[in-house]
Amino acid sequence: MSGAILDYRPSEEPAEWLLVSDGVRMVAAATCDSVPYPVQRLMPVLSGLAVYAERVGIARDPLAWLAPETMTRFLLALTDLEGNSVQTYRSILLRIREALLWLEYGQQPTPRMSTKCERAAPYAPPELARYLMWARALPPTSAIGGSALALLALGAGCGLTRREVLATRGTDITVLPSEAVVVAVPGSDRLVVCRAMWEEDLAARARAAGDGFLFLPQRQTVAPKNGISNWVKRNLNGSSGLPNLKLARLRSTWIVELLRQRVPEDVIARAAGMKSTAALASYRAWVPPLTTMATTRMLRDPV
Repeated sequence: MSGAILDYRPSEEPAEWLLVSDGVRMVAAATCDSVPYPVQRLMPVLSGLAVYAERVGIARDPLAWLAPETMTRFLLALTDLEGNSVQTYRSILLRIREALLWLEYGQQPTPRMSTKCERAAPYAPPELARYLMWARALPPTSAIGGSALALLALGAGCGLTRREVLATRGTDITVLPSEAVVVAVPGSDRLVVCRAMWEEDLAARARAAGDGFLFLPQRQTVAPKNGISNWVKRNLNGSSGLPNLKLARLRSTWIVELLRQRVPEDVIARAAGMKSTAALASYRAWVPPLTTMATTRMLRDPV
């Protein structure tokens, strides 16, 4: 194991590697027995973080590398990583941080969220744009085309859950005089204002559906157990260039976009049907910190 640490070199070996390599090896040697990942998986992630920190001027100190804000900035800079890989990188770095804090200060690790609480990664804007192009290319009045637009608009545009998407009917949609489109979420007292990108498609679907369901309008079962996943599997098979379509990722996209735009968290939590803003914590990994200029502006005059 010590050989794997000592012999490791990044594939491209950037200039910063020579400056941080000793620190990386020291941290890896000290924590590898406490981190549930093999050294071969740990070293590229830790070295990548250290090189990034050196490059952006973070102090040459492992605890500074592993500060939550530095890890978040590093993960956001990795634009070529898929959602699951981002989660894995984040998990590795958090476990290293916990192990290092224990060794340095005897600090107990923070309680880990169960896998049930892990959030699906949001879609990138180009991915959403491709979905929208795909859905709009389908006949809008067909069961497939109408369902595609309904699923995207209710998920990425309104943040509805599986049960809510299946239950929403055309009569639950209202177009206000301002042209904003509002969803009266079935089974709740919530009103959700649709995101502008999706409101035109959602309003059109509501007019076409009338008092019928927006998604899978011809179904006989009100809440089919695998209705959404089965529909996606049938209709996206062979659609080249499209990532796997998941409602959980559409809802994450809606939440993360609102967080990035600094919509008040109590407003987001209520619209999402959450009991408190604490439920938003696991989405913040995809939200970049405010710039110094934006922070100054908000503190000086938030209006």
